Amino acid sequence: MRRVGPIFWPILLIAVGVLFLLSNMGLVPFSPWDLWKLWPLILVVIGLDVLLEISLGRGRAGNEQLSIDRDTLSEAEVSFEFGAGELNVAAGAGPGKLLEGEFTDDVEYQLRDRRLKVSSRPDWWGWWGWRHGHRWDARLTGDIPLKLHFQVGACQSNLDLGDLKVTDLLLESGAADTRVRFSREAGLTRARVKSGAASVRLTVPEGVAARITATMAIGTLDVDTGRFPRSGSAYESPDYATAANKLDLGIEGGVGSVTVS
Repeated sequence: MRRVGPIFWPILLIAVGVLFLLSNMGLVPFSPWDLWKLWPLILVVIGLDVLLEISLGRGRAGNEQLSIDRDTLSEAEVSFEFGAGELNVAAGAGPGKLLEGEFTDDVEYQLRDRRLKVSSRPDWWGWWGWRHGHRWDARLTGDIPLKLHFQVGACQSNLDLGDLKVTDLLLESGAADTRVRFSREAGLTRARVKSGAASVRLTVPEGVAARITATMAIGTLDVDTGRFPRSGSAYESPDYATAANKLDLGIEGGVGSVTVS
């Protein structure tokens, strides 16, 4: 497990503590209750944090490297928990690797049996991830079947699963812009997409049949009925029953938009 992250809050706490101490010792001519007048100090601390991050090499793409061996795994479950920023996931892990990637914020991972969890330490405020340009670029192995779980917040997600053997997918997105390209040759893929105030664009590769069911709150659903004609309460490819590669897709939409093509 490895963590490296913003140091804004420790600096702020130290600065406030020093001011209270100096005030109690009579070394500064104001009461602790006058500290609200020093709100510009927050801007000073943020500036110091930025300078320190630049000097320490943080906040740049590829700052944190992660490489996890596949060992003898014949299948794996991988989950990502990501808040604000940009998340990119695709195939391309090197020989013998389950996952490789570059990360610009606090990253920790746990690998137990065949379950891998990659997550970030929560930010104290939502915009912090955007200011620091948090970005994950992760590459997974395309050699074994995978079960994937994504929990994403206010971020942009690009999930290119075309060259992966994804048998199960659960995507839970908040206020996000999410693009997913499903697997081309995984046999049967079962996928569930749950979105809130999000824009979700789902692409089914050519040659992959699909059966799509959806429940929307007040959001909009746009399905390519040329490829997936309406069939009762679902949308279904004419050859879904006999297709070698097919997608069973369930959608739960909130106030955003979902497009399937």
